[in-house]
Parts: sequence; C-alpha cells; structure tokens
Amino acid sequence: MRLLWVGLLTGLVATPLWSNDVWRSVDAQGNVRYSDRPEGENVEKVVISLPRGSASPGTRQAATPAPVPEAQAPAPAASAPAEPAPDDAEQRARNCEIATERMERYSVSQRLYRTLPDGEREYLNDAETDDARARAAAEVERWCAP
Repeated sequence: MRLLWVGLLTGLVATPLWSNDVWRSVDAQGNVRYSDRPEGENVEKVVISLPRGSASPGTRQAATPAPVPEAQAPAPAASAPAEPAPDDAEQRARNCEIATERMERYSVSQRLYRTLPDGEREYLNDAETDDARARAAAEVERWCAP
C-alpha cells in the first residue's frame, strides 16, 4: 500500500514536467488552428519556451507606469474613434456603443494589460488601471451625452 502511495505522489509531482506538443496548421481558407495533435496537410510543430521565473507564458508585470493606448485592452477593442461631423448621428451612436462596451469590459476585468510590440502582455498597476477606467468613462460621457 505504501508503494502505491509513493508511486501516485511521484506521478503527480512529475506530471508538470511532461510537456505536450503543440501543432499549428493552416487550412485552405487561411484559418490558423493550434492543436495538441497534427491536423491537415500544412502542419508545423510549435516550440513554446518560457523564460526562467515566468509565471505564465507571454506575461510580465509592468515595472513603471506608462500611458495606456485605448486600443490595447483586456480584450481586442476598436481604437478610439475620431470626432465625427456634428450631424453624423449614426457615427456618434456607433462611437457611443464602442465606448460603452469598453467601459463595461474595463469595469468587470480584474486586471488590464497593454500588448507590447513583441506580443507579450504587460499588466497595468492599480493606478494605471484606475486611469484607464476613468478615460473609458470619459469617452462614454463624450459620445453618449445628448
């Protein structure tokens, strides 16, 4: 019985050390898929490496505060719309909808991030998050006010 427990615990401890293969394939329409097994004809194995001390792939904590571009948010968001002509009510309504969705997304997200040029995420500190939420609320006021 003791040998069974030792074997089970050893297996549980060693499980994170095993890695699965990741495969990237592109179908005839140009859609990219990632999978744990090769699928289709145009398939390549993807090597994923983590830097030492990294908590998860593609993340790192922001060291110093920096301005947050409106287009980089926790989910893909449209960039801040340009000021339309005063008589363009349809454009104003679209901008109001975008601004409202962004503000709602920012308010429910616990952590906001900006995407760096290399594709990694840099998470915002509390002050930057508060600033981004305030700017989102200001955009709602700007576009949705009568």
